[in-house]
Amino acid sequence: MAFVVASYWKPLDNHKVKCLLCPRECVISEGQSGFCLVRKNVGGRLVSTVYGEITSGGYDPVEKKPLYHFYPGSVIFSIGTNGCNLDCRSCQNWQISRQETHREIFPPRMAVDYASRHDSIGIAYTYNDPIVWFEYVKDTASMIKEKGLVNVMVTNGNINLEPLKEILPLIDAFNVDLKGMTREYYARFSSMPEPNVWQVCEEIKKAGKHIELTKLIVPRFDSFTPEYFESFARWIAENLGKDTPLHLSRFFPAYKLMDVAPTPIEVLNMAYDVCKEYLYYVYVGNVIEPERESTYCPECGAMLVRRAGYDVTVMFKDNVCPECGRPVDFVV
Repeated sequence: MAFVVASYWKPLDNHKVKCLLCPRECVISEGQSGFCLVRKNVGGRLVSTVYGEITSGGYDPVEKKPLYHFYPGSVIFSIGTNGCNLDCRSCQNWQISRQETHREIFPPRMAVDYASRHDSIGIAYTYNDPIVWFEYVKDTASMIKEKGLVNVMVTNGNINLEPLKEILPLIDAFNVDLKGMTREYYARFSSMPEPNVWQVCEEIKKAGKHIELTKLIVPRFDSFTPEYFESFARWIAENLGKDTPLHLSRFFPAYKLMDVAPTPIEVLNMAYDVCKEYLYYVYVGNVIEPERESTYCPECGAMLVRRAGYDVTVMFKDNVCPECGRPVDFVV
């Protein structure tokens, strides 16, 4: 499709532009693209080069996002394009996020049509980071809401607050990939000098949107100590709430870290045990551990949802625990 003039930028001298979408705030010369690859200065205007174009699409379990407390057991149509405002050293999707590839034309109305098939609950904007796809996500998400379906963003969460507040009313659920708890971590691991993901998570929570967090545990970058994981869990409990689901994911070699061994299972289990001291719902990912993938009532310990991979069985009815009657922390 033709380029679409981007949102959130301002012109500078000498035909340069400054992108105001994310904390990078790239200054882009004419004919060049920002760090994300897909927001480009064309004739002194910032344009999106991926509006209405996708690299991939498919019907996924909502648990794959991962979202464990949002319509459990459902299917959601998932789409992505090229580009990302981070360059994580262990990126699983670097082929589409850090380089431009073949894309198929997929305008918003086509996305809405596909999202209405196969009992899909809506659209997940995922695979690459949907922040850099802002204009398309906003237009498509608005049409999805008109259809009575849901929108999900799977994102690194580094977006300036003005565009965040514009799109928040349209998004029903977020999975935010929380890389670390310091600026230094983001600079070293993701090449992001000024992350604001923590404030973004707080804004999502204040807006009453469903939020789950994912933390990939990466050797060489993460400390394998209880105190380190306590810092994650304590911040989440104090700023987002003890009922915020946290997914602890095992690292496997990828992208720029092909020479790094997978995260030891004992580290994953230690992190789980530490975080459970502060949070009601902690899960492990990239491993087969049904007991630590399933959800239990924080009041009485009864199983609420049984999971083994993407095999999901919902055990509760009427939004309450079947044993003690405590309201469940799910969107259903």
